[in-house]
Amino acid sequence: MKHKLANPFVTGGYIAPEYFCDRLQETDHLLKAIASKRNVTLISLRRMGKTGLLKHIRHLIGEEKQSTVVIYVDLMPTMNGSDLLNAVSSALLRIRQHEKNFLEKILSLLSTLRPKLSYDSLSGQPSLELNVESPADIQFGIQHLLSFIAGIKKDIVFMFDEFQQITRYPDENIEQVLRSVIQTYPGIPFIFSGSSKHMLEPMFSAAGRPFYQSTELMYLDKIAEDEYRKFVVEKFESGHKRISDETVSKIFDWTRLHTFYVQYVCNLLFEADRQYIDMNLTNMTFQQILTSYDPLFASYRSLIPAQQFNLLRAIAIENSVGKPTAGAFIQKHRLVSASSVKTSLKALADKEMIVLSGNAWQVYDVFFSRWLEYHFGGR
Repeated sequence: MKHKLANPFVTGGYIAPEYFCDRLQETDHLLKAIASKRNVTLISLRRMGKTGLLKHIRHLIGEEKQSTVVIYVDLMPTMNGSDLLNAVSSALLRIRQHEKNFLEKILSLLSTLRPKLSYDSLSGQPSLELNVESPADIQFGIQHLLSFIAGIKKDIVFMFDEFQQITRYPDENIEQVLRSVIQTYPGIPFIFSGSSKHMLEPMFSAAGRPFYQSTELMYLDKIAEDEYRKFVVEKFESGHKRISDETVSKIFDWTRLHTFYVQYVCNLLFEADRQYIDMNLTNMTFQQILTSYDPLFASYRSLIPAQQFNLLRAIAIENSVGKPTAGAFIQKHRLVSASSVKTSLKALADKEMIVLSGNAWQVYDVFFSRWLEYHFGGR
């Protein structure tokens, strides 16, 4: 079914294939892995389109393979093993929420965990709250749910988004609990995805970890510039608007070609009452974005220690920094010392305020980086 949106630049999630740019190779690779029952760990920076790709895969499977069920679980809101089990059981419930017998079976299956059924007041989606008191309860719940899933006479695909979240749980041995259950179901392909490379890579590549070498690692990079350029131009033309190559290049440079930021800028430009999108309008839009974020970004200055904020500012002004402990960089931006920079660098990386992109450090949030550059870069 074709969708017709007033604004074709989607910023709030996946809508339909016609609003999803490229990712043909990545889509093909994931579909082949799923067909071959291979587990995959998908890693990318935040806002690069990872979740959109997963939902695109789910959409394609739903259209092409009616015999396959995709269970998607977002772990970002979860804080512990109990939340994880609730998220998994609720996701399973939603795939057949209109089947009364299915609901009764799930409630009966988890009866020892005293499930409470509720419905979201806005979306109407069902959710379960289970009484989880120990890792054994988590293992019991996951084991029974997967056993139940395996018994459904359909192919199953399981997607865990923001999987690195489980490393933050206070529960003991949560990785071991999950791995011990998952490995007993080789017929169910699992996709583990996340946006924290330094947390996810050790989970699957360190010999002492439960998930060691249990999946294929796949990295999601930026969309190819030529493909994204065609997409942007075509979407503006669909609204009877024109945009020059020079302006598209400026957008790509300012957003670092990160999917969300490109979409956000183009969304604002598309809604402007202009038939021709020029550099002047684009620069005004950049200014509009920075102004809208002023209260939030200004508050960071009081929340982040001064030495860390000064390093953030310096990295943003340079756009990217390969050697932040080098004397020339420290002297230019009046930082304290190499040891101080090294300490701040680790603290900011742990907070995911900065990220190592290639061989250079950048401020993770592109809009925050541009805000710092604008206010402190003397430009």
